[in-house]
Amino acid sequence: MTLSTSTDVLAAHLAGEAVLLNLGDKSYYRLNETAALIWAALEKGKSRDAILEQLLATYEGEEKQVAQELDQVIEDFKTRNLLVENRND
Repeated sequence: MTLSTSTDVLAAHLAGEAVLLNLGDKSYYRLNETAALIWAALEKGKSRDAILEQLLATYEGEEKQVAQELDQVIEDFKTRNLLVENRND
């Protein structure tokens, strides 16, 4: 299973941050630097493991902790219908 950004979401990247607009429910989100990095990587089709590697190369932290926080951000994006799961069957 892979994740991709929803076609209903418009993103603008601004000086290390990002702003998202979900056209489906008209919700607006402002992402901090870390969440914006994750979003940009997802837009490029990067896998969770590739994003984790990028986060570990960019920020200091234990791999287990960074992985947990990455998973929380991804779950939050999915809960807000910003990401869709693609089943590779």
